[in-house]
Amino acid sequence: MTHASGLRLATIVAGTSLFCTAPAFAAANDTNDSAARAALQQQIDQLKTTLDQLKADQGAQPSQASAEPATDDAETSDTASATSPAPADEAPKKSLTLGGAYTLGYKLKPDLENESQDRGDGVMGITAVNWDGQYGKLTYAGEYRWSQVAFADDSFLRYGWAAYDFTPKHQLKAGLFQVPFGNLRFGYQSFWGNLNYFAGFTDNQAAGIGYKYENGPFRLDIDAFKNDDLQQHSLYGSNPFEGYQQINGGNMRAAWTFNKGSERSVQVSAAVRGGQLEVGDSNDNGTRWAATAAVDAALGNWTLQGQYVDYRYNIPDGRQYNGFDLPTDSITVENYGFGYQMPASGQIFSGNIARTFDIGWGALESIQLYDNYAYLMTGGDGRFESATPGSPSNMAGDIQFNAAGMNLSFGPLQIWLDVLSGKNSAMAFNGPNDGDWNTRYNLQMGLYFAGDVIKR
Repeated sequence: MTHASGLRLATIVAGTSLFCTAPAFAAANDTNDSAARAALQQQIDQLKTTLDQLKADQGAQPSQASAEPATDDAETSDTASATSPAPADEAPKKSLTLGGAYTLGYKLKPDLENESQDRGDGVMGITAVNWDGQYGKLTYAGEYRWSQVAFADDSFLRYGWAAYDFTPKHQLKAGLFQVPFGNLRFGYQSFWGNLNYFAGFTDNQAAGIGYKYENGPFRLDIDAFKNDDLQQHSLYGSNPFEGYQQINGGNMRAAWTFNKGSERSVQVSAAVRGGQLEVGDSNDNGTRWAATAAVDAALGNWTLQGQYVDYRYNIPDGRQYNGFDLPTDSITVENYGFGYQMPASGQIFSGNIARTFDIGWGALESIQLYDNYAYLMTGGDGRFESATPGSPSNMAGDIQFNAAGMNLSFGPLQIWLDVLSGKNSAMAFNGPNDGDWNTRYNLQMGLYFAGDVIKR
């Protein structure tokens, strides 16, 4: 019995006695007859009944009090939790989602052999199977892809990782995962991508281990990567290959989000990365480094993004691969197994703008209009060898590339229509590197699906 409940019982008993017994005694003294004594006895019996009921109610009071909600007083809540038995451990949260994607498209580009004609053709895109899930504090995800090139050669793992959340603020991840560099998750809106993507400085993967600290608007990533491809020939994203490979590297990114969680938020970030670069058939490695500053503004239906990248691949002189001399002013990079040359050093300036319109006409949910532009200022003397090793020399200058178009969202069905224009932008598959502006058109359709297998 608590002190408060005992006080309530004493007050009730006292009040009942004064109210019920005093008139009965007065009547007995005045009349002194049997009727008065009977009335007195009746009052006493009623009092006994009331006391018995109060005792019964008071016996049940402790269990009722423990079921009441905690008060707003912090000290009372802490005391109650300290004295109450600890609840049994809950079963770990479990979930598993399986999904996939299939894309196909239609491309239209100038016929380089006959400039009076254009070539249009339907092309198969990618087929993908993906999964993600959770077991308690452990989360995991992966995706396996087959592409137009990979069907002829091999398939490839786009990403595959597992992470452990020690607390809501601290996470450790290992596997093949996205490098936190620049704007996340994608630094563009078009299906085609932008120069940062084709240069490997956004939406890029590598194999290693990473630590993430996130507290409110602040996020810090520190990563160590062994290599960028897990010895795969084809990759999603862009990385050096055919005589070059990034190894033994690290990455660090810091970001701050203003108005995080609101419809109008702005994230600013800065990141650096670097490491070794395997070059040619020798064991004498080169080095590499890159730094970036980026901003990503989500302003209601508007999206504004900007990114600056300064990078350099230090390639030793006199290296060969498969019997061909390797240049020092350019490096061979691949995307989905297709190889191309990009400057070994340079600065990239990029800007994206997009506007989403909510539609709701039948299955059409929204339309997004976008423009993604980037300029790559070639380092060194302003020119680079744009031909892959073994091909006739073709020196080129600065690179510009623009992807303008729209995305139509029908839920699981997505459609992109892009107009792709570029100058010396063969690295974005919009060539040749002849110093002139070239334009191609792309229509892409993708079906994306997912379903929960386990959710509890």
